Amino acid sequence: MNDNVNFLTKEGYDNLLAELNRLKNEELPAALERLKEAIGQGDISENSEYDTAISEKELIESRIAEIEAFLADVQIIEDDKGKSKDIRYGSKVKLELVESKKVYEYTIVGSGEVDVLKGTLSFESPLGSAIKGKKKGDVVRVRADIGRYEVKILDVK
Repeated sequence: MNDNVNFLTKEGYDNLLAELNRLKNEELPAALERLKEAIGQGDISENSEYDTAISEKELIESRIAEIEAFLADVQIIEDDKGKSKDIRYGSKVKLELVESKKVYEYTIVGSGEVDVLKGTLSFESPLGSAIKGKKKGDVVRVRADIGRYEVKILDVK
C-alpha cells in the first residue's frame, strides 16, 4: 500500500474502471490473439509481427498494472454540491490573472485525472497548491517554473 492516497472524482474513478475493463476484456485478448497468430508463422527470430505483438501485449499489461496499483489506494472525492465556500477537491473555480486580467475556469480533481483540455487542475500543481483552501475574493501569489504571478479567485462552486 502506498503512503499517498490517490484522489479521484467519481467520474474519474468510473473512467479508470472503464479503461481497465476495456484493456482486460478487449485489448489484451486481441493482443494475445495477434501474438498467437505471429507465433503460428514460424521462426520468431526475424518476425516483425511477433515483435510488434509482444510489445503491444507488454504495453497493455503495464497499463493494467498501473491502473490497478493506482486504484488500490484511491479515495473518491465527495461532491459537497457547492456547500463549501473554500476550494477543495471537486470545486469549480474561476480565476483571474491579476496582471493580464485573463479569466480561466478549472475543476479541481485528483492528479490521476488531470486533463488540461478539459479544464481540470490538481492540488499537486503550483496553481492548485496555491489556491487550496482559499475562498472567493482571495488574491493568491503563485510560484511556478515560469515565475511568480498573482491570481484573484472570482468564484468557487
